[in-house]
Amino acid sequence: MALVSEAKERALEVLRRCVAPLGFKGSAFAGGYPQVWARDAGISALGALVTGERELVECTRASLETLGAHQTELGMIHLNVDTRSGEVTTENAGAVDANLWFILAHDAYRQATGDLAFTRAQWRRLELAALWLRYQDMNACGLLEVPEAGDWADLFSVRYNVLYDNVLYVLALRAMAASATALGLDGSEHAARAEDVATKIDLLMWLDRPWDGRAFGEQLERLKALRLEWFLLYQQTATLTEKPFYLPWTGFREFGDTFDAFGNTLAILAGIADEPKRARILDHAHGVGADDPFPIKAFYPPVFPGDRDWREYYRSRNLNLPFQYHNGGIWPFLGGFYVAALVHAGRTAEAERQLALLAAANRAGKHGPWEFNEWLHGLSGRPMGHPEQAWSAAMYLYALHALETGEPAFFGGWRS
Repeated sequence: MALVSEAKERALEVLRRCVAPLGFKGSAFAGGYPQVWARDAGISALGALVTGERELVECTRASLETLGAHQTELGMIHLNVDTRSGEVTTENAGAVDANLWFILAHDAYRQATGDLAFTRAQWRRLELAALWLRYQDMNACGLLEVPEAGDWADLFSVRYNVLYDNVLYVLALRAMAASATALGLDGSEHAARAEDVATKIDLLMWLDRPWDGRAFGEQLERLKALRLEWFLLYQQTATLTEKPFYLPWTGFREFGDTFDAFGNTLAILAGIADEPKRARILDHAHGVGADDPFPIKAFYPPVFPGDRDWREYYRSRNLNLPFQYHNGGIWPFLGGFYVAALVHAGRTAEAERQLALLAAANRAGKHGPWEFNEWLHGLSGRPMGHPEQAWSAAMYLYALHALETGEPAFFGGWRS
């Protein structure tokens, strides 16, 4: 318990050092990330808001104002804004999740502060952000289509109907509905669309009981009725098999088969995964060692050269080699979501054990203790990213708060 308590104080110190006039820097480290990243700031908001500290709550608001001020005419939220120059970046293939976390952080701020005046003042930006997301459904199937490397996994080959982005889409639509209702507006369209997306995720991305011909046949017929291409995806693949987790992505006649920790933990927190499914997801994550030596590996097992989804750009900056970065690397901020999912599933003892491991992961450092590093090697557990990460610190605070209160904050307002 001493380590867990010390980690809280150290996390607060790191998060406070990430405070800047324009919002949360991705990292307080001089050679790290001086930008306000839309996804990082949105995720950091979850931990910042549960602290109740005025400086951290106000920095959450500043992050949202900065990102909103740079929103494009069509509603896109930029990947990041530099806190030194105020300029936006155009690196990477895109950032579909920037809009998603922008909406979620706004509603988390509303839930935490009750500041309806701010929500009302930002409502037009939120509507534009939600409309831009609708246009990412290029074929009117109801789900978002995401380009390769088009979200947080910005050097990884998940693509098209991506689990992580579409679960976030469910949450963001529910957040829009909740905010609209709080403002006295009609949020029913957002709420209905959220449940449609949740149903399609559950139907398209969970492969269950293939040996039960009748049950699986019914699933295929439902897919066929919704969209012929979804039926053909499974009818014509030779690699069809049961998975104890939601698929990381589905595309044209193919799908990913690695365990996506972020997408699956969010599916648990969103209530998309029912009790039997969340049990299988969490049993799988622990059973295969995705949470070892620390919680939790981003995608597991990793992709190796020669595999179908290997890309030569994985060698860029030596990042996505097996067991590194997205490709089987450990991300402490994801560990915070994992602990929160365990809490929501009622696995309190395991959540306590994993929180202690998460504290130890954040204590590790290349140059000294308590680095709250960006990511760690998936086998050795040694830190390999930038230190003093806002979201690593914030999600530790969030996970600890979930354990102390018995329920992850904000997600209760984003479940149907």
